[in-house]
Amino acid sequence: MTRSSLTRRRLVVLAGGLTAALAGCTGGTDDTAEPTPTATATRTDRPAALTDPAPVPEDASCAVCNMMPAKFPDYNAQLTVEAGDRVFFCSSGCLAAYYVDPGHFESAHQGATVAGIWAHDHEAKDLIDARSAWFVRETNADRVDDPMQRNPLPFADRADAEAYVAEYDDLSESDILRLSEFDMELATFYRGRFFE
Repeated sequence: MTRSSLTRRRLVVLAGGLTAALAGCTGGTDDTAEPTPTATATRTDRPAALTDPAPVPEDASCAVCNMMPAKFPDYNAQLTVEAGDRVFFCSSGCLAAYYVDPGHFESAHQGATVAGIWAHDHEAKDLIDARSAWFVRETNADRVDDPMQRNPLPFADRADAEAYVAEYDDLSESDILRLSEFDMELATFYRGRFFE
C-alpha cells in the first residue's frame, strides 16, 4: 500500500468526522452510535484488515527494542497474526529478529500464523509487502542512516536490490535475500543483544 492510499483513507475518516461534527452543530444526534475504541500499542482506532498495513499509533513501542516506531516513518515495519494482533517495529532489523523468533518477544505469537507483514522500501520509502520484498544483508552501518544503524534493507524490486549491491565491493548478489530466508544467524547479527 502506498502513502497516497493511506492519505485517501485518512481523508475518508476526516470527512466522516466532519459530517458527524456538522450534524452535532445542527442539533442532529445519533444516540445509537457506539463509542469508538481508543488506540493501544497493538490496536488502532479503526482496525485495518489483518491483510492491510495500518497507521502506526503514536504510543506504539517496538516489540523488540521498545523504541517508538511512529518516530521513524520511513523505516518502521509491522506485522499481523491471524489471532488479530498487530505488532509494530522501529525498523526492518527488529522485524527480522521478531520474524525469526516471535516467541522470544511475545510468547503468544510462538507458532502463530502471520497474516500480513510490511516494511518500508529502502529507497522509495513506501510501505511494501515484506513477503514479496528483496532484502539486502547490509553489514556496514556507516552506509545507512536508519534506526539502530544495522538493518537488512528492503526493496520492492530485485533490480533495485541488485543496483544497491553493485555499488559496493563488499556486497554481492548472495547478500540479496527473501524474508523466507531469514534465520537466527541474521536475526542475531542485527539484534543479538536482544537474544541474550
